Amino acid sequence: MTVSYNLDVSSASIFSFLRLQLRWKGSIWKYLLKELVMFVFAFGVVSSIYRSNLIIGENTRKIWDNFAALFDQTMEFIPLTFMLGFFVTIIVRRWNDIFANLGWVDNTAITIANYIRGTDDRTRMIRRNVIRYMVLTQVLVFRDISLQVRRRFPTLESIVSAGFMLEHEKEALCNVACKYSKYFVPIQWSTGLLVDARAEGKIAADLLMNEIGKNIIEFRKGLALLSNYDWVPIPLAYPQVVFLAVRSYFFMALIARQSVLLDGKEPEQPSIVSQFPSIFQVNNTIFQLYPTVPFVMSVLQFIFVVGWMKVAESMINPLGEDDDDFECNFLLDRNLAIGLTIVDDCYNQIPSVEKDMFWCSDVEPLYSVDTAMIPKNPQIGSAANYEVKQDEEEVMMMPHMDDVDIYDFESTNHLIPRKTFSVISIQRPFGSRASLASRKRSMMFDQLRGRMAKKQNKSNMFQNSASQATLHYNFESQAPSEINLSTLEMSAPKRKTSTGKLGSTNVAEEQHKLSAEVLPIVLEEDEEKSRMLEKDRNKFG
Repeated sequence: MTVSYNLDVSSASIFSFLRLQLRWKGSIWKYLLKELVMFVFAFGVVSSIYRSNLIIGENTRKIWDNFAALFDQTMEFIPLTFMLGFFVTIIVRRWNDIFANLGWVDNTAITIANYIRGTDDRTRMIRRNVIRYMVLTQVLVFRDISLQVRRRFPTLESIVSAGFMLEHEKEALCNVACKYSKYFVPIQWSTGLLVDARAEGKIAADLLMNEIGKNIIEFRKGLALLSNYDWVPIPLAYPQVVFLAVRSYFFMALIARQSVLLDGKEPEQPSIVSQFPSIFQVNNTIFQLYPTVPFVMSVLQFIFVVGWMKVAESMINPLGEDDDDFECNFLLDRNLAIGLTIVDDCYNQIPSVEKDMFWCSDVEPLYSVDTAMIPKNPQIGSAANYEVKQDEEEVMMMPHMDDVDIYDFESTNHLIPRKTFSVISIQRPFGSRASLASRKRSMMFDQLRGRMAKKQNKSNMFQNSASQATLHYNFESQAPSEINLSTLEMSAPKRKTSTGKLGSTNVAEEQHKLSAEVLPIVLEEDEEKSRMLEKDRNKFG
């Protein structure tokens, strides 16, 4: 019953649109044909009465025009768009839930085939019966909620004749003393067989038995949800009010869309008619076509709105017998055939493990001639194609110096980083690298000096503002220093004197202290990394 049209829309084009519009089975034209013919016929009859002078007079037509104008103004009081939109949203959500819980035995069958081991008849019967009992539960549920399945299996004897149940199993099912639905009985048979298989050692561990049981219970939960949706549908008042609103709207449209009035007056003929009488006949014909405009627009609105409502009507019970309802009978046959094939025919049928055709070559699967020339869009990061500037041959790596560390007057540990600078060659990944002392006059430091100038300006601005505040600072501690990357000389900034003003300290003394502490660390770490890179270069040739 399901209508498939995916092949027609495999590519977005005007021809795909035309192919869809010309489909009949499951189309809007099939759903709307009868009601559309009735609406057009009723519109034509009312229009004949309205425009015939033999049925109504001129005064009666004016009264009709007044009522038509009132109807046309008040028809917007019926919120069709809101009512239909909310109603269709609820219907589609239920439709998705029903489709997701129809029940597929593939996962359970694969689990059973791998966890219940054995090739003897007893083990084969256990595997096959567990699957058949699951499908039998699905048959019992679908008989009560799907009319197409009920037509196929009107009695339990028909289920036995179809092979889903054996005669002694039918008697056992009928002997269960329960006045409610007996959907649970085949599921209980399935789990009981699992316990027997575990006791007989056909299942290696309790954990494996529990895994199979979980799959069976999940299958039962899906069928229970289908039963609940069938038991408690959407409240009847909601579809009633929606369907009544749509049909009432177009019933009033039969009266409101007859008169052709613009602001209460008929459309006037252009003044050019009086100047050129020769075109009066053509213009009069156009004037007579004005009444067809409300008719055409009303028909289009009827197709769109009533078609939207028909979509909701067809989806409200997807287990029925409409063109787009689910193929329940096919699903039952498919589950039984696939499940038994997995647990029996394909049991332990594993191909021999051999080397694949890409064992000693690049993984490049082949394409057909038609698809080989179609360009591909591989998964590449958006910034992966970024290229380094042509004038940069090296990249300098250094620790991050944030503003908090630069303006930290309480401690000097953050101002002088304990990491060294690294200079990486772009052209030669394993190329040699000179020490930091030989690099200090390179262009890289000149570029970095310009970048650090902004931070120095910010530091000066901060110091000027700090001179106006009371700062509790230990004058005997080491002062924060600025790094001159071109010469690696340390120059101390201005400090606050005892009078509260910023003054200069002994630059030579501070420079000597900081140089003695920083330069050995920087040069020692840089030389150590140089030696490591030299070993890598020798190792890789």
